[in-house]
Amino acid sequence: MKKQIEILVKDGEQEYTCKVRRPDVTTLSRVNKLSKTDEVLAAQELLKGCWIDGDIEIQNDAYLLMAAVGQMGQLQEGVTAEIKNS
Repeated sequence: MKKQIEILVKDGEQEYTCKVRRPDVTTLSRVNKLSKTDEVLAAQELLKGCWIDGDIEIQNDAYLLMAAVGQMGQLQEGVTAEIKNS
């Protein structure tokens, strides 16, 4: 099972939540391509590609979207790599 997180986005007194999973290779490829010309569209593609469930307002409001995407780096926490010489 891919790592999942729940994100809480606050806008004043309003609270919105969504659950997202780590992106797959196809989503990362689309996001990378889009980020060269439109970073906001790339952020939207990332969120939609990782979306499991939640308040749809997060996908449709630019400020909520950017706040949620800003927290998605937590999906990468704990992922490490090292070179092993034999």
